[in-house]
Amino acid sequence: MNLPVYSLENKKIIYFFLAIMLIGGIYSFFKLPKKEDSPFVIKQAVLVTQYPGATPQEVEKLITEPIEREIQSMSDVFQIKSESYFGMSKISIELQPTLAPDYMPVKWDELRRKVANIQPRLPSGASAINVSDDFGDVFGIYYALTADEGFTYDDMRDWAQKIKTELTPIQGVQKVYLFAEQTQVVNVRISVPKLANLGIDPNSIQQVLQTQNLLVNTGEILTGTYQLRVRAERHQARLPAAELLPPECEGRRPVRAHAHHCRRWRRFALHRRLLGPEIQRGEPARRRR
Repeated sequence: MNLPVYSLENKKIIYFFLAIMLIGGIYSFFKLPKKEDSPFVIKQAVLVTQYPGATPQEVEKLITEPIEREIQSMSDVFQIKSESYFGMSKISIELQPTLAPDYMPVKWDELRRKVANIQPRLPSGASAINVSDDFGDVFGIYYALTADEGFTYDDMRDWAQKIKTELTPIQGVQKVYLFAEQTQVVNVRISVPKLANLGIDPNSIQQVLQTQNLLVNTGEILTGTYQLRVRAERHQARLPAAELLPPECEGRRPVRAHAHHCRRWRRFALHRRLLGPEIQRGEPARRRR
């Protein structure tokens, strides 16, 4: 059959099929899924392990090689690259390019199970294996939260957390991340010469400070049909309470840390990693992306 001759002799049939194709194309165009920020599926993960004090040869033998052997038992692994530094191991794993994007979470779960299996076999002193596989996250909207005088960083953090709680359940929102949160700390500067005159070891003061505000299971008392919980109040609610911390003195009389022995003040910890200046219109801001 000669197709050009048939189309010229049966124009109505040809026009009918062209109309169907045109209508179907227009309908499909408006039904196509569209995303403002399309996800980028990156089939790579990075495993970082800290091993302070070890040479690159020791890191490769004790950290990198055991982790690599465990990862090699995974399926759909395209290639593995490893780097051993002084006190740190870095392993990059890449999956097969033909792997379906919907199957990626399953493979990353398998990778974390492999990491959990090898972690107890690492030498003591090695840190937990950090697995990073979220390189494809795309943040489309950035907000900066500012406040007038009278609002502290604690107030701003609480409001930022409330906003995050309200935004997360919205349809289409995949992740809400708070950046540059200010962590409140208490700095204690101790006068070493004065402690030396009193015969106090500075390490003993550090040990006492570390034991403060620890939650201890104090047990319970059974009295007939009643069960009573024993509660120990060790929480220091205010900063001046630190003046009453008695350092442990071996064979010596207890000496309290008064103001002339040490200096205390409350501040916020400094963040070394910043993506940019945390300033919005000349004011400090908490950024949310």
